[in-house]
Amino acid sequence: MRTRLNGWDEGPGPADAAHAGMFDLEVDPGALRLLATESRVLADQLTRVVLPALQGDGEETGAALESEVALRSVLSAWRDRLGDVAEECVRLDEGFTAAAGGFAETEARARAEIQRATPDWAAELLTGDGGR
Repeated sequence: MRTRLNGWDEGPGPADAAHAGMFDLEVDPGALRLLATESRVLADQLTRVVLPALQGDGEETGAALESEVALRSVLSAWRDRLGDVAEECVRLDEGFTAAAGGFAETEARARAEIQRATPDWAAELLTGDGGR
């Protein structure tokens, strides 16, 4: 299926192409699900392995050493930042998963509508070079 995207023309195609200048808008739900899985794995590793390792020993020396204060500040900043990264990974997982489902449903609906509206043209499109 071909979709014109905001009037953008990808340029001339082969001479025998019926719609040579049309942009083929394809979204692979499998690729989106793979991105979701990778995001979920990264979030899990950060929350189960990395962040617990950054807890520090919890013992202060009692002597207000400038170096100890500075190191604890750096440790706290890393924990905060990596915690934010883990939260963003969870958000990306949810977004990619939702997008994959949405695109898969839309694709199925569009194919069914084309098949119902123009069965002869749809059969050629879905079995020829326009199919996936």
